[in-house]
Amino acid sequence: MIRFLAMGMLGLVWTGSCSSAMKPVGRDSQEKIVLDLGGGVKMEFVRIKAGKFTMGSNEYDDEKPPHEVTLTKDYWMQTTETTQAQWEAVMGKNPSKFKGADLPVEQVSWDDCREFMKKLNEKAEEQLNGKAAGLPTEAQWEYACRAGEKGRWCFGDDEKRLGDYAWCGDNADPRTYPVGKKRANAWGLYDMHGNVWEWCEDWYGEKYPSEAATDPTGPEKGEFRCLRGGCWGNRTRSAGRSKDQPASVGSDHGFRPALR
Repeated sequence: MIRFLAMGMLGLVWTGSCSSAMKPVGRDSQEKIVLDLGGGVKMEFVRIKAGKFTMGSNEYDDEKPPHEVTLTKDYWMQTTETTQAQWEAVMGKNPSKFKGADLPVEQVSWDDCREFMKKLNEKAEEQLNGKAAGLPTEAQWEYACRAGEKGRWCFGDDEKRLGDYAWCGDNADPRTYPVGKKRANAWGLYDMHGNVWEWCEDWYGEKYPSEAATDPTGPEKGEFRCLRGGCWGNRTRSAGRSKDQPASVGSDHGFRPALR
């Protein structure tokens, strides 16, 4: 799945095809960054172009109101949820309940993820070429998940197609699954629906502001941090949200970094 042109330790890939579903970005090619963590373990990131989208929905109170969000800067999202092999390559241990090198790491708190980012930035400093890894904001996460699609999921509103893209609900046992085995969304991101919930940077707010927002980062303070994407036990939507305390862990709590 990973192809890269070595430039020192930094891998860049330009692919020549463009999906017609990439409406907001209109790019002719995708730039990918591959970080080599050693021991044959790599992390792949895809570039997400700046743009506008409607964030939220009218389905649940904490997703209201739908509002226009503008993201002014490009960023890179990991193409899959962070795996146990990747976590162990950086942290030297594996806290997960469901063991497997290519399974998403879980049993990690928001605080744990921040520590991972710190160590990843140190380990891959030369490869990052001035960028830094961190958790995505809620807005960055939802924009990347939607990939230009306005429907309930990254593929539209037909729930019968959910099993093609996600390990969740009726098509999943109560456990995690290897990353990257379902279909990717239009921007090359896997498992944005299901498998594990993904931590985001923001504090959780009960409702969104009603006005349009530019590069939002959520409330200034709070008790809970945001989780996105659902898990193996949930049928989830692009706008779906959850929350937990920053020190909490769970066998359905994982993450994927963003580079900025």
